[in-house]
Amino acid sequence: MKVIERINEILKEKNMSKKELAHRLIDFGLKAHKTGEIPSISSIYAYLNGNIDLKADMIPYIADALGICEQELFSSSKESLKLVAKFYNRNSDYRHYEKIIELLEYLPPKTLNILEDILIQNKKTIQNLNENINSIQKDS
Repeated sequence: MKVIERINEILKEKNMSKKELAHRLIDFGLKAHKTGEIPSISSIYAYLNGNIDLKADMIPYIADALGICEQELFSSSKESLKLVAKFYNRNSDYRHYEKIIELLEYLPPKTLNILEDILIQNKKTIQNLNENINSIQKDS
């Protein structure tokens, strides 16, 4: 899902108009990267309609204006629910995962990247271990 599609999804969930979001962005101090000036409402609409690509430095302003964390712009709530359901089905003690998921919103972006790297490495290690176990079992 593209970020602009996710923004529109969140606007719908929050029953907020693009006009209201545009005014909030201005109130939050959004400035054009090149000029350092506050963009016009029509420029903001162009971003929100996908006519102009969003700039990375706009993401924090958009998240603040929507009252969400930045990570929510990159995954839908449906995807998050699928993840939670996957944990629930795999582990009867799902409360542990639920606590972690609730706390993720307080994780700074840099730490989130470190956590992601660690989890990816753990996944690879477990996959390699499983392959080795399967190989040993086949040879027996």
